[in-house]
Amino acid sequence: MARLGRPHGLDGFLGLYVDPSDVTHFEVGSPVMIQDQEYLVRELRKSDRGYQVAFAGVVDRPGAELIRNQDVFVSQRRELGDGEFWPTDLIGLEVRTGGKVIGVEHGPAQDRLVIERGEVVFEIPFVEDLVPVVDIKAGFVEIVEIEGLSEPS
Repeated sequence: MARLGRPHGLDGFLGLYVDPSDVTHFEVGSPVMIQDQEYLVRELRKSDRGYQVAFAGVVDRPGAELIRNQDVFVSQRRELGDGEFWPTDLIGLEVRTGGKVIGVEHGPAQDRLVIERGEVVFEIPFVEDLVPVVDIKAGFVEIVEIEGLSEPS
């Protein structure tokens, strides 16, 4: 559903990487799962680069550090629109020009597919111009090869 970022401040807030259409799952009192443990949303606030969230029982920076960079799950998902995919459905897909998707990194501007090709791991922005075909049922994605983009940084 979402991914937690770094702590913000001293009162347990963390950055929240979430699709704006999924932010409704983070209303005050909503239950979410992090590391196989249920947390209740204590507060959600808009920030310059997205959202920040705090959970009941996580009241300080050390507590926030314990769940930093973790995935957030909910019990019920929304219906996906055209061209939308769950990250877990993308992981493991074959890349037609070689390699496979091994992860999805969430970012404030766009998500990125993490691709492993032999010993090389690289990221490609998950936008239609660079990833024009995603076929979950057939098990592959097509990416546009741009010199320098599919090389490790």
